[in-house]
Amino acid sequence: MPSKPDFTVRLFEPSLEAEVLFTFGQEHEAWMYLGRSPLLIDRDTVLYMLRQKDSMPEGHRWGDAFPAVVNHTSSGMARKHPDFHAAKHGDYEAALRLVDAFVKDSKIADIARRYPHAHIVYNHKMQGGDINMIPAAYAAKFSAIGMTVDHDIIAVTDVSHTNATDLSRISKRMRFEGEVRKGTDYIILDDFITSGAELRDLRDYIQSRGGNVVLMTTFGHGSFGKLQDIRIDSKYIERLNASGITDQDLRKYGIASEIGCLTLGEAARLSRLVNARAKAAAAQRGTGLQRTCLEQRTLSGVAGEVPRGRLQGIENEKINETSKTINGGEQRAAKGFRR
Repeated sequence: MPSKPDFTVRLFEPSLEAEVLFTFGQEHEAWMYLGRSPLLIDRDTVLYMLRQKDSMPEGHRWGDAFPAVVNHTSSGMARKHPDFHAAKHGDYEAALRLVDAFVKDSKIADIARRYPHAHIVYNHKMQGGDINMIPAAYAAKFSAIGMTVDHDIIAVTDVSHTNATDLSRISKRMRFEGEVRKGTDYIILDDFITSGAELRDLRDYIQSRGGNVVLMTTFGHGSFGKLQDIRIDSKYIERLNASGITDQDLRKYGIASEIGCLTLGEAARLSRLVNARAKAAAAQRGTGLQRTCLEQRTLSGVAGEVPRGRLQGIENEKINETSKTINGGEQRAAKGFRR
């Protein structure tokens, strides 16, 4: 008898419940599936998302009382400062001068009074090939008044959201590493808030490790940063649900644990994306329907003309035959008369 094998090979059996993450077209095109309409995405982003989805921290809803983001200036004003570019690309001294020019000490003192025991964590990340020094310089303001600043939580993915598309901001997430002290209150710092995506990623990381994020503050704000509340609201939750977006959609791509974890800015961008795609798909269907109706009308016209043409042909044949008969008779009569 043959000996038993030392191992068993289990063949993959496809499940009817398996989800499709992406489909691929020509060249570098791919499609992802959020809601009822597929979204066009490039393959580099696809590869990034495939790597990130298994490292997504478990996020939490915002709750009913998360405070407004505290900031000091606008991105437009900050960009006019002569030290702005150098600060964004690794020059710490330039970042300190930039921060000193705009940060309001009264706001720093108010945060310290409200959260005296909280630890400061800043978004320590790469900016292209350099390190963005603005968050570290902003954190130095809190260190100067005696608050604890933790430097060991860092971003381990190089994701630049500056001038990025809505889909890129939503799809490419920041991932972090570093020690989080369980039960400790944390205040998160960053240079600017636009959609709040990176702030939310850092919050998810800290809270998934047992920390408690009590406040977010940024050096400046962009478009959505001016809003008093960073949290997604009930209106956008309803909009995303109506568009077919589910918690599972967000989890399968590593974007968020659930819709309630999103920021208001993220929800607005996502809603704009899926609605624009749905309108484009509806327009294509409408164009196809019009073309089909036009073709049907054209064919109906041709079908209606065929019998009339055939009838005219038959009538012409009869007329020709009659003409031949008459002409033939006249010709014979003429011959007989001549005879």
